[in-house]
Amino acid sequence: MYTAFETSKRYTYASLGKVAAWTDLPTQHFTFCRPLGYEQFENMKDWSDGFNDLENWVNLNALVAISSNLETYLATVIPLALASDVGTLYGTSRRIDGVEILKHGHARAFDFKDHVIACTKGDWSSRLAAYEKYFGRSPKYFSSNISSLERIRTIRNNVAHAFGRDIDASRGLQEVKTLPIEKLTRDGFLKLQKTVWKLTKAIDVHLHKFHIGEYQALLFYHQLYPTLRKDLHQSMRAIQFKKRLGTFGATAAGKEYCKGLVRYYEAL
Repeated sequence: MYTAFETSKRYTYASLGKVAAWTDLPTQHFTFCRPLGYEQFENMKDWSDGFNDLENWVNLNALVAISSNLETYLATVIPLALASDVGTLYGTSRRIDGVEILKHGHARAFDFKDHVIACTKGDWSSRLAAYEKYFGRSPKYFSSNISSLERIRTIRNNVAHAFGRDIDASRGLQEVKTLPIEKLTRDGFLKLQKTVWKLTKAIDVHLHKFHIGEYQALLFYHQLYPTLRKDLHQSMRAIQFKKRLGTFGATAAGKEYCKGLVRYYEAL
């Protein structure tokens, strides 16, 4: 969607640049559906200022979406890592197999709600501290980009709760004036977007390498296992696992890989 807006902006201004002047009336170049549409603009320069405000609003809301996606990602990957390597909470990482607890424990063996909240709420310094408390350390990119993450959090809160204005200032009961909206250029947005992408990549590598491992595939087999025939040879269940794993959207897995996971799970 953001790219669609960016390309439409370039096309619009390129087309107007051939025929329009700043002093032209907008009705010379646009068809408005109602009087209110054109009465609010004195000339094309006024219209352009309004378009720039729209672009700023698009940038702000695109950042809100990215920030929300980041929190959703963290709320998904953190409990996954803790369920796989629950011993990390007690300083014994990779000593307790979460799959075994999943298989032999009660139906709701894990509850990481508070841990997720600690890593997704509050300022980013507190989120970093919680992450390092649970997993022993954090990716370097995480700890070295707190200021950028804080800027994202502040903008997200201002846009979501105060229409892009400073939250505290906008709630002043004695204020009657309209406060200025946060400004975010396209380059500024892309820079913050890149920060989020690099952070998720760094966290993904860290948690999958040191805590998650093959837990997702084993979890999938754990859920599939009750539906499989137990009178067949284990290799037949591995074939069914391989087929279903492919439809699940995971990276294609080889026969030996699936046989190994099935053998490991059923031996627990």
